[in-house]
Amino acid sequence: MRFLLPALCALCLPLTAAELKFETMLREFKVAPDAEKVVAEFPFKNESKETVEILNYSASCSCITASIKPADKLKYAPGESGVIRAEFELSALAGTIDKAVQLRLNGDKEDEPSVNLISRITIPELVSVEPKTLTWFSGEEAKPKTVTVTMHYEKPIHVLSLSSADDNRFTQELKTVEDGKKYEILVTPKNTETLSMGVIHIQTDCELKRHAAQRLFTVVRKPVASAAATQPQQP
Repeated sequence: MRFLLPALCALCLPLTAAELKFETMLREFKVAPDAEKVVAEFPFKNESKETVEILNYSASCSCITASIKPADKLKYAPGESGVIRAEFELSALAGTIDKAVQLRLNGDKEDEPSVNLISRITIPELVSVEPKTLTWFSGEEAKPKTVTVTMHYEKPIHVLSLSSADDNRFTQELKTVEDGKKYEILVTPKNTETLSMGVIHIQTDCELKRHAAQRLFTVVRKPVASAAATQPQQP
């Protein structure tokens, strides 16, 4: 009986799924403003006592091409190693972005991959727009709001034009603060009675195509109800 009880207790313990041990699950890159590609590699090893199978792997964005080395190897016996490789196409990206490759291993639920490999890529913003979204609440006074466009480049960058398909809802006015360096855009809704959304396209003469065009979003929305207003009234 003394020997039987420990054995029964062991059977009651939860089974631990076999895992792959990664050197790191976060890779960080700071790249040049004109960089076109980044390659991230995530070496791993099966340090468990069971064979681990990669059932599938998927990227969070169409700009990522994910692969495994050795090529097409999905099963790893104890002690075996491999590499997850992610190649990123940066042509449309700027700022700091996180991109992921997820792996679902044997034992994982179908919609819950256990491995999330993150690549954090920082691409200098040569043209910054702050804030990127202007918001008015319905019923408030239709006052203009200001957006600042700042250039962060060794050469001057000029705003060439502003355009919008929503000129009947919002008007915009460009002001030069420092030519080639800093601009302001004054945006005014025609009214705040009607809920609306808009996009203002900012075109510059930046020589790097990725940074030349920027967008500014405009919104007239319902006001957020206060917590006090949503509380039931006492009799």
